[in-house]
Amino acid sequence: MPGLEHPSGHEALGAAATVDFFCGHWSYLRRIEDRRQGVVGSLIGEAHFLPEDEGLRYRETGELVLGDYRGAAQRGFIYRFPRGGWVEILFEDGRPLLVLDLSAGRGEAEHLCAEDLYRARVIVEGSHHWRADWTVTGPRKDYRLSTWYLRFGGCV
Repeated sequence: MPGLEHPSGHEALGAAATVDFFCGHWSYLRRIEDRRQGVVGSLIGEAHFLPEDEGLRYRETGELVLGDYRGAAQRGFIYRFPRGGWVEILFEDGRPLLVLDLSAGRGEAEHLCAEDLYRARVIVEGSHHWRADWTVTGPRKDYRLSTWYLRFGGCV
């Protein structure tokens, strides 16, 4: 990814670089810690960011192992890029989820869903890898997700 190293030690992202960075094909490993159920699991798969309308369509598929469960998993989001270094993440139906400022190579945001609070942190660790950490707490949920992404293909 074109860009300069930010003083924080993380990759700095400008306007075009933000879209270019995410666009393409990624493998991922997600560690799941469900503190309410007392189980730790994993999700391993592929994520694809493909151009669509005014941004990128995110689609992930993988194999989920959580407690006694083992099976296929999938989900999707819409990524928009309103200005340099900023990422707006929407649910597939267009509802807003998060807005992150990644211009310094990392960003944090929160989303309240009913009484459960979702805290996200995204860190661009290099030109072909990044990390997303989610902590969810509230009366119905108590879990942590840590996901590591590694690029295996560029944008088409």
